[in-house]
Amino acid sequence: MMWRLFNNQFLFFWHIIRTRFLFWLIFISLIILSTRIAGNPHLTVFSLFFDGVSYATVETHRVTLPILWFAYFFVPLLILLNSFQQLWRTRTLHLRGLQISPRRFSKVNLLLIALVTTVYDVLLIIVMLITAMTAHSAELHVGNWNGALAVGGLFCITWLGVFLLLLLQAIGNRFNPPLALIIPASTLIMTAYTAFRRNPVSYLMLTRITETSTWYPILILLSINILTGLGYLIIERSLNLN
Repeated sequence: MMWRLFNNQFLFFWHIIRTRFLFWLIFISLIILSTRIAGNPHLTVFSLFFDGVSYATVETHRVTLPILWFAYFFVPLLILLNSFQQLWRTRTLHLRGLQISPRRFSKVNLLLIALVTTVYDVLLIIVMLITAMTAHSAELHVGNWNGALAVGGLFCITWLGVFLLLLLQAIGNRFNPPLALIIPASTLIMTAYTAFRRNPVSYLMLTRITETSTWYPILILLSINILTGLGYLIIERSLNLN
């Protein structure tokens, strides 16, 4: 039943987000392809997007918001916006006719968020890999990993980061849609300008995980995602009971 509902909902969901998804994916891809890193042995397309701001730089109080880093993690929010509210309004009568509970609808929402996150992350990292190979740029390092292992680590970290922000947006949309964009955006900006080391979003910046095991930020982000996902389901259930 869950898989059939997912397939059914996906068609309507894709109809809602397809224009925004394709526009932003092409836009970010063009930015990646236009980056000029040839001739600089210390620069990669990955460092341009994911290095962020180191703790040492923050402590100098001379911080500039890393625009490409911010854009990478903020764009998925612009893709989804309040899609699930639109989907629910569009499908309410049909779902109730099939005796589909809001709780099951919420679980399908999580699967759709995971799907969007995966497609977005995979496609853009592939574009980055192509750009890096054609420019013969320096090898990627993520924490104490390098090469193919570093690419895998980067994918895990960015996937968890995007998924977490989309979860926060989904929760925010249940209360105040504008805040659903403002809160994740503020979290990203605050992360760039502060050196609070217990902030899990800090691990989305490669310069902040260079001195630690790469498994640690992945496990921290995974734990936060699980808790936030459970929180989303609990909030959806409690709001639907009221």
